Amino acid sequence: MATGSAIESLERLAQEIFEVVRQLSLATSRGRRRPGDLKEGEFLTLSLLQERGTTIVGDLQRELGVLPAQMSRIIRGLEDRDRPLITCQINPQDKRKVNVNLTAEGERALSDYRRHRIGRLMQVLRELDEDHLDNLAALVERIRASLRRPAAESRA
Repeated sequence: MATGSAIESLERLAQEIFEVVRQLSLATSRGRRRPGDLKEGEFLTLSLLQERGTTIVGDLQRELGVLPAQMSRIIRGLEDRDRPLITCQINPQDKRKVNVNLTAEGERALSDYRRHRIGRLMQVLRELDEDHLDNLAALVERIRASLRRPAAESRA
């Protein structure tokens, strides 16, 4: 069982990581958004669709942890473009559900978004020496492995 000081240290580290992620997000943002640029929720939605293929709206909503009205705005923002990034169709097995698919234009938008953000991250990472980069790579892999484990297993 963790002691009070260990829990406080863990919380401080979690807060520091949270702040670094926030700063990285701001540092890699596109700056002033132009019409058609992806919002964070739109990017996450497109990412899930690319990873999973056809997905129902309710599953996307639960995965993103947003309210139904927020999910509707995200879907509308991705669908109501000159070149839609997604398509929506009634689920043939359950007419109450809506299937969402990524379009070719959605794939391109997602790729552009990632390329821009990764390029900015590379600028930040270039400031680290090789040992720090190796340590960071090892830590990132350990965190990814922890995130892949089910939540109940991670707490055990």
